[in-house]
Amino acid sequence: MRELHVVAVSEDGRHVVLATRRGSSKGTFKVALDATLAAAVRGDLPRPGDEEVPEISPKEIQARLRTGESAEKIARAAKVPLARVERYAGPVQGEMARVIAATRDGYVTRGRLGRSTVDVGTAVDAALAHGGADEESVDWSTHRQEDGTWLVTLRWVARKRNRSASWSYDPAQRLVTPSDPASAALSHQADQARPAPAPRRKAPAPKAPAKKAAAKAPAKKAPAKRAAAKKAPAKKAPVKRAPAKVVAKKVVAKKVVAPARPQRALRVVPDPEPKSAKKAARSRASVPAWADVLLGTAPGGDR
Repeated sequence: MRELHVVAVSEDGRHVVLATRRGSSKGTFKVALDATLAAAVRGDLPRPGDEEVPEISPKEIQARLRTGESAEKIARAAKVPLARVERYAGPVQGEMARVIAATRDGYVTRGRLGRSTVDVGTAVDAALAHGGADEESVDWSTHRQEDGTWLVTLRWVARKRNRSASWSYDPAQRLVTPSDPASAALSHQADQARPAPAPRRKAPAPKAPAKKAAAKAPAKKAPAKRAAAKKAPAKKAPVKRAPAKVVAKKVVAKKVVAPARPQRALRVVPDPEPKSAKKAARSRASVPAWADVLLGTAPGGDR
């Protein structure tokens, strides 16, 4: 089989001019630029001896490459040369590189911490350097998911352990969303000037409906029971507080006896002469003394 070499394209642009000698300026053969030639260039035509043309198309190859399937696996499953699959992998690899770059240029938002002050790429690179990651082990990859978003995955080795983080990228909204809290912390840097958020308080657990109904039922009679509860100690007070009353009585007794009232000035009135003294005086007057009898001065002595 003779080998032909491409010389140029024909003047009408529909054929390829071929020559038997390499470097010749003139050719003696030409081949039409049709779909068959294009399929042969792409590798879609069967090789000599092959009975069937491979059923896999370039579009299917690229679609499977976007889902993260390797070129070797696709070639082995489709029973086609690896070179044919790799021929269509270039555009897909360029698309994946653009998705990874867009993810690194995006910003992550974390709840109350707000939007990151730096992009994902800067935050991740700083975190890996601080965590002692092996630079040669850092590998970014991505594949397209069924919903049309891309899952960007980062793998690296730190402290002899394989680690990974991932983010979801939406090309339509240019939105980067961490897949888990660890990935969010790795790609987020908070504003140092912003005060730390207060810890969340757990909301009280809701009560069961049955308990609420039971609690509301006696609510109407509560005032009456409370009133009775308030009056009950007043009735039992004399019995329970008997010692306190005894003490009170003693204190009152002391108060009555202790303070002495001021005594009023008493008028001294001479006691009236007792009747017995008057009688004695009279009896003495009727009996004369011996001197009066001798001298004759006693009353009734002239008689």
